[in-house]
Amino acid sequence: EAGLRVTWLGHATVMVEMDELIFLTDPMFSSRASPSQYMGPKRFRRPPCTISELPQIDAVLISHNHYDHLDYGSVLALNERFGSELRWFVPLGLLDWMQKCGCENVIELDWWEENCVPGHDKVTFVFTPSQHWCKRTLMDDNKVLWGSWSVLGPWNRFFFAGDTGYCPAFEEIGKRFGPFDLA
Repeated sequence: EAGLRVTWLGHATVMVEMDELIFLTDPMFSSRASPSQYMGPKRFRRPPCTISELPQIDAVLISHNHYDHLDYGSVLALNERFGSELRWFVPLGLLDWMQKCGCENVIELDWWEENCVPGHDKVTFVFTPSQHWCKRTLMDDNKVLWGSWSVLGPWNRFFFAGDTGYCPAFEEIGKRFGPFDLA
């Protein structure tokens, strides 16, 4: 199907149905954005669906490693549900973390690098810059990359910024890949 449909699932998590693919951005299905589910920022509302209620997901895009965008429990549950058929697109430096979670089909990208989901090579996922930073522990400031995603299909173009402030890279992204149907 050539359409574009987006369902907001809370915070930065959206389910995008685009050009015969379904993908998630920064999946966060846990109660707390924290290393522990006993303390830390708690959701005001549950997500509108559980991971078990999702349709078949082809890919997941991760923008950066903050707890509210890279949730350990959600990664484990998605990996358990979809296994090696699920393609994970992550910033440079996150491959080891993802593999420790049991994820097998992980593609780690630097800014301006691109990749596809096998069997869906008409849709390209490009990791693009943003203005942000990364940190998960006391000692790992900016040890991994952060960024945005430009998803380029034969019929639609989608841009996901993750967390960011305005930066000059957006003009370059727009020139290279725009116009976007949804950002």
